[in-house]
Amino acid sequence: MARRRGAGGGGGGGGHDAAGMMRWLLTYSDLITLMMAFFVIMYAMSKADVAKFNALKSSLAVAFRTDGSASSLIYNQQGTQPVEQAISVDSRRDAEDFQDIIRKVQASIQDQRQVAFIVDERGLTVRFLDNILFDSGSAGLRAEGHAMLDAVGMALKNSTRYVRVEGHADNLPINTVQFPSNWELSAARSIAVTRYLVDKHGADPRRLSSLGYGEFRPLYPNTTDENRAKNRRVDIVILRTERAGGEIGAPEIIKR
Repeated sequence: MARRRGAGGGGGGGGHDAAGMMRWLLTYSDLITLMMAFFVIMYAMSKADVAKFNALKSSLAVAFRTDGSASSLIYNQQGTQPVEQAISVDSRRDAEDFQDIIRKVQASIQDQRQVAFIVDERGLTVRFLDNILFDSGSAGLRAEGHAMLDAVGMALKNSTRYVRVEGHADNLPINTVQFPSNWELSAARSIAVTRYLVDKHGADPRRLSSLGYGEFRPLYPNTTDENRAKNRRVDIVILRTERAGGEIGAPEIIKR
């Protein structure tokens, strides 16, 4: 007659091993719980140095060029987009200078729609549409334009940065004795702005330059009156360094 197997037979004492396994899991789970509580307490007691963290982040971004070598940001006409988003990868000195200039210009201009700010690899650009500064076909500064340029001149009062003034036109031809083409008109307007900053605000002429691009650097297709008005502009570029004033490629036209 065959013998009956015990409850624990054939399993090598399985019941005993299962109980041991359960005790081990309980001990392990207690250890994990204690470690989690320990790190939560350590985190609660710690205090992050935000300034150092941001400085490290900016330094790494510059070192690894995570923004791309030709990245840019165009502010809306109201200039309400935070400056930090545009210059978080720049040097701390550039960031502070550009922030200060933008704040001063905005504080001196009542209608924020009359100016735009652009930050790119060259530096900070303060952009005015030509009808704010000049009458059509003229390179004489309008009285209303003086207030715009005064805001920039006062913001740059103590700056030692190099500044480049760039004039742009649309593709409508001009042919007068004074301005045989848009080259002469855009260059004359750029020079008028440059002279105003020197004569009225004492800007160092050794740190200023002016340039006329004619109609050959449009931002938008010259297909509508609205687009042509946006292409007629004067850019005051506050350069990052003296070497940043070299020629750059034409901007990519915004299709509309």
